[in-house]
Amino acid sequence: MRRMAAGDFAPADLAQGDGQEEWLPLETLFPISPPAHPHPAGMPKLMADPPDLPWWIALLIGIFTLGFFFQIWDIVQSGWMKRVDRNSIAVFLYIAEFVVFLLKLPSTLHNVAHNFGAATDVETPSYWLIISGIVLLMISRFVLRNELLKHFNGPEPIGLKLSWLWTLLFGGLYFQYQFNCINRVKRTLRISVPAV
Repeated sequence: MRRMAAGDFAPADLAQGDGQEEWLPLETLFPISPPAHPHPAGMPKLMADPPDLPWWIALLIGIFTLGFFFQIWDIVQSGWMKRVDRNSIAVFLYIAEFVVFLLKLPSTLHNVAHNFGAATDVETPSYWLIISGIVLLMISRFVLRNELLKHFNGPEPIGLKLSWLWTLLFGGLYFQYQFNCINRVKRTLRISVPAV
């Protein structure tokens, strides 16, 4: 059952039980029944699944939107965290970082136009916008990382481990990859609660 939960085997994969001649689905040999009560004693309360967009689709959309989608998706991810943990503050940090992104957007678009020959000069945003954007982004990523670790090793004990290096380099894409893995495990264990 542990290998099924890890995603190595699907519930519909066939196997033979000891002393059996016919092949049966793993879910028949090792039934995992959903809890009769949403959260009986000793069973963690079921939470809404995290956002489930494949990470590579998020990457492609982010590239084609010049990073705009990454900003929105960071807010979506941290907004989900706020829904499952009312004490979460990551969404507020990501919103502040998004405001800085919007303030830098005119010069970014001007520079894109320059690269395509539509503008003659390069426009640099003010240094305080650049520095504050980077600082807010890093703080937001690590606050969300800590909140995710606390949640998925506490109320929803999935046993999540998050690398600080991958968090630093890839942030929301790394979190999305982890969310996809978590959702696979939750569906395998039949404890999935799709977000409304």
